[in-house]
Amino acid sequence: MRNEKAKSPRKQLVTTDTVTVLKKQFGRLRLYLLVVFFLLLLFQGGVFVSLMQEEAIGGWLPQLAIATIMLLFGGLIVLLMSGALERQTRQRMAKALDQELHQLRAANNRAKSLQAMASTLSASLSFQRVVEVALDVCSLALEEMGISARSLVGAVFLYDRDKLNPVAARGFVARDYGKQVQGEQGIIGEALKHAEPVITSKPSQDPELLAFVAFQQCFTAVCVPLRAGYQIFGAMVLGTVEKVPFNEDHMELFNSIADQAIIALQNAQLYQRLETEKQRIIEADEEARKELARDLHDGPTQSVAAIAMRINFIRSLMVKNPRQAFQELKKVEDLAKQTSQEIRSMLFALRPLVLETQGLTAAIEAAMTKIRESDGLNLRLVGGEYGDLLDEQAQGVVFYIIEEALGNARKYSKASLVEVRLWREGDLFVVRVQDDGVGFDTQSVNANYSSRGSLGMVNMRERAERIDGSLKVESVPGKGTTITLVVPLDKHHRKERA
Repeated sequence: MRNEKAKSPRKQLVTTDTVTVLKKQFGRLRLYLLVVFFLLLLFQGGVFVSLMQEEAIGGWLPQLAIATIMLLFGGLIVLLMSGALERQTRQRMAKALDQELHQLRAANNRAKSLQAMASTLSASLSFQRVVEVALDVCSLALEEMGISARSLVGAVFLYDRDKLNPVAARGFVARDYGKQVQGEQGIIGEALKHAEPVITSKPSQDPELLAFVAFQQCFTAVCVPLRAGYQIFGAMVLGTVEKVPFNEDHMELFNSIADQAIIALQNAQLYQRLETEKQRIIEADEEARKELARDLHDGPTQSVAAIAMRINFIRSLMVKNPRQAFQELKKVEDLAKQTSQEIRSMLFALRPLVLETQGLTAAIEAAMTKIRESDGLNLRLVGGEYGDLLDEQAQGVVFYIIEEALGNARKYSKASLVEVRLWREGDLFVVRVQDDGVGFDTQSVNANYSSRGSLGMVNMRERAERIDGSLKVESVPGKGTTITLVVPLDKHHRKERA
């Protein structure tokens, strides 16, 4: 009501100006008619005088009077008709202006509503809030048609697995919210199948809308699919308890609302994924810190404490038994070397210095050497000359994936040979880690996310995606395992330093 009052002075001003112009135009028209009638009277009198000169005035004067009266009567009729035409023209003009102003207000309101949706979208990542605004805009469209917004029955359905679930609604009763539909029949099925809005004049007979009490009272309903490209997120269904002739403008508005809702949904999903990934990274970092703390406590810390105790024991032996003191010093030396090796292994696991200074190939060889020394596993690197093709970021990710694959092979494969092969295939950098071990069932391992191995595969795939790469794991029980990583060189090719 406040908006209507604010616009009514403008409407009155436009109407008054138009009426004033019409009055002036019709006033000039009547003046021209009067002048024409006066000239006709003069012309008529002159004609009678010139034609009836030989007759007496009394003979033709009555005829002149009758002709004059008829001319004046005709002029009066013309003037009355012009007045009626003026009133009719003013009414039609006022009606046309009202319609034009109504359309302009409607377009302005739609633009403001869409702008409000866009503002809501930019200010909030809550999809729930945006779909509520979307239903508000639909209510506004009904108000523009002179229909109460209370007659709107609407809902936004989103897919929950393979069923559509109402996430926001208007006019629903309590039991409607817990219901789901398949989205395969009626106007919902048609809209999702053809990716276009579908209208029905009998929503109470729709096979899927029948499940909702709110739609059984509707005379008209329209379903607008919520889609982005070839991906369909759900549908928006709008119904009215009054007969509403939805036109192309309304369908265009509904499509715009659906587009805004889809943008909000995509942003909300992206934000949720980022939050999930952030939380996963925090948890992984915390777990890595805990694991490092455990390793330090169980390994180097205990070793350093043992070294201190042995040195203290050696001090007491220096006088009593020098030979035994010498032997103890040899043990302390071995323990110190072992502790140093453990610390280097931990540092290498965090971020190998050789990767920073000498590149991917040297880091892979260093990791292989460490495994050979600790487990005696037969390892082979082929194509090491291709290690310098990648930039530093990609090298770090590729090394982590290779190290994880080698670690899995060392722990679980029971292989006699593990081969790491690097090569270039067009604009792709390819890594393959292959062993001849016992293999495993990839489906069962991927399904068990609680196992350390499956989490390792998930981490490898996620890291590959960070450098726009793809990871493929192939394994058959008894026939070994092959892990292939492909990285696009057009995005991660190493730039030569000037």
